[in-house]
Amino acid sequence: MALLVFAEINARPGAGPDLRPALLDLVAQVRLEPACQLYELYESTEHPDRFIMHERWDDEAGLKAHNDMPHMAAFGAKAGKWLAGPAKLTIVTE
Repeated sequence: MALLVFAEINARPGAGPDLRPALLDLVAQVRLEPACQLYELYESTEHPDRFIMHERWDDEAGLKAHNDMPHMAAFGAKAGKWLAGPAKLTIVTE
């Protein structure tokens, strides 16, 4: 059963322009993962430091594999200085 993930990502005030290129780079890498069906980044028009990631995964195992990928760890290490906190996730089945 496919999983949909909506991740709200908040940058520290004023750090959105620095975070955005790192997120776009991450999108390109994640789209190459075998279980990834969709990985789209959206930017809030009302809150310039808020982003939404819309994801679709083959299954729970694919999502777990995604979370364990080296590029996810590398992103976390690089982007930590720009993030206001952990992403707020909403996961639903399709």
